[in-house]
Amino acid sequence: MKVVLAKGSSQYGSLRLHIDQLAAALKDRGHDAEVVDMVGEHGLTPLLEALSGRPDCFFTFNSMAHEIAAQPYMREIGCVFAGLQVDHPVHDLARLESPIERRVLFFLDRSHIAFVEAWAGPGAMAHAGLMPPGANELDEPVDVSDEAFERRDIPLLFTGTYRGPPTAAWADWPDSAGKTLVAETAARMASDGQLPLLDALRGVLIAHRIAFSQDLLRSIAPVLSVAQLYAEAHHRHAVLTALGEGGVPIQVHGAGWEPLRQRYPSIRHAGVGSFEETLHLLRRARIVLNINNGFVAGGHERVFTAMCAGAAVFSESSRYYADAFKQGEEMASFSLRQLDRTPGQLISLMSDLPAQAAMARAGHARAMAEHRWSARAEELVRVVEAVRGA
Repeated sequence: MKVVLAKGSSQYGSLRLHIDQLAAALKDRGHDAEVVDMVGEHGLTPLLEALSGRPDCFFTFNSMAHEIAAQPYMREIGCVFAGLQVDHPVHDLARLESPIERRVLFFLDRSHIAFVEAWAGPGAMAHAGLMPPGANELDEPVDVSDEAFERRDIPLLFTGTYRGPPTAAWADWPDSAGKTLVAETAARMASDGQLPLLDALRGVLIAHRIAFSQDLLRSIAPVLSVAQLYAEAHHRHAVLTALGEGGVPIQVHGAGWEPLRQRYPSIRHAGVGSFEETLHLLRRARIVLNINNGFVAGGHERVFTAMCAGAAVFSESSRYYADAFKQGEEMASFSLRQLDRTPGQLISLMSDLPAQAAMARAGHARAMAEHRWSARAEELVRVVEAVRGA
């Protein structure tokens, strides 16, 4: 199969590395995979030249270049526009609106699929399925022995952006029914870390005796993004504050950490860094902390990448992780509903080196078998070939 993959700008470079490693996995399986860099002085020219070669599939993240995928030429050559939506789809509605006949869209969370299907209606896409990003890896194999694990020098690592306390973007809006729905939806999501956006909205509508419909969702969806962002910031802030108050020593990398570092001496900020630098840090970490970002029934590459790097993972729970991993053996989880227990859970795990090493080995074996880009490449090819043959 001939695939063109486009990569654009990305905070910390994570999505760019995703594209490179997915392309490498496709090539390893005998497919023709060409990566086009959209960041550069030549603009769209390299992409248009690549697409002129009549590929079977054009792949991007978050529906980047959807305008090109919607052109008649792409329909005429039967090219499938495939992509992985790594953010909540409420943030990319304009991109998802483009009329593309052969559109394959993967999501990292089942609740994101439910949202798009309710918003777009049945049959809007040729395929909508679950496929969290695969693990990004360095070339050198990982030593998962007890001796190597003991030599790791970062007891607890978290990589990502600290956004600060949540901001109610709707606070200054004029009073309206829409403002009330957004505010109450955000409040429900903030109070229950397992409640997805669509379910929260449905609950608010029931409370106000308003019937749910696709038309209603489409009318309010453009402003629901602020409710989603509020909940994401709220939960990350709550977890990190709880760990800071509990005195859990943690090394963090990413942007925005100065306020929290000043407040809690146990938080050590070791720089912003890039995603490629993170891959090396993960091989020095014993435990990697994961806080979910806008999903409750899905998986994040941070978990898979950490496992493939030989680290033990301590993650906010999700329904996906509950199904994909043996809890307490292949990973450890905490619940936002019992956040007061989380610092104690983490400190207990940090004090038990043999338990960490055993968990790291078990998680590594599972992730290497099921959650690398090689597995995602096989799923992409399977679905695209099915759509092309339909």
